[in-house]
Amino acid sequence: MSLIEFNGETRTVADWARLIGIHPDTLGKRLALGWSVEEALTTPVGKQGRKPKPIRAPSIAHALPALRDWQRDMHAAHRQMTRSVRSFVRQMEEQMAELRHGLDQHLAAQRDEANRNIIASHTPGVGQNPQEIVRDRCSRVAQESV
Repeated sequence: MSLIEFNGETRTVADWARLIGIHPDTLGKRLALGWSVEEALTTPVGKQGRKPKPIRAPSIAHALPALRDWQRDMHAAHRQMTRSVRSFVRQMEEQMAELRHGLDQHLAAQRDEANRNIIASHTPGVGQNPQEIVRDRCSRVAQESV
């Protein structure tokens, strides 16, 4: 607890702060920063050490109503353009999906046909016309009569 003497009176920092109406921390900081006792006790609390807030200039949009209107119109045009682009992309995706589906079906049909041809070439009697099948299954004597 530090004692401060001023005008012939000696008191604690907390007592002086309460007496002059400032926070004890404020008084203690002033003294710690090297302020004289008289200066620390007589300077009113305020914004002495703080930087003033800069004064903001009014915005251009506030000063120019035409610019505000233009900004609103551009925003509306941008929203409409965004909707149009999204709609176009959605339509293109649907068409691409249809094309992919058709291509998948075509490729599956080609693959099935190729598989049938492979099986027919390796399996006797499969893929031949019915008369050839009958000849393959009949004995030689019966084949000559057919």
